[in-house]
Amino acid sequence: MKAVVLTGIRQMELTDVPEPSIKEDGDVLLRIEKVGICGSDVHYYETGRIGAQIVEYPFIIGHECAATVEAVGSSVTHVKAGD
Repeated sequence: MKAVVLTGIRQMELTDVPEPSIKEDGDVLLRIEKVGICGSDVHYYETGRIGAQIVEYPFIIGHECAATVEAVGSSVTHVKAGD
């Protein structure tokens, strides 16, 4: 799968990353449909930090998303695949 990864200040790449999988009973795997870039992502891109929080590269940006549940762990009861 693809991800936008910060590799340094004002440097980013579209990169192949491994497909995630269910590893624990309480995991929920999401298929990301859309992602937003917010102000924190801009700070990370421009300065490599927000206050005391410093980016460790490589760093995948875009944490605000709309997604569909792809799979759930065996103990998950509040959502199901397809939600």
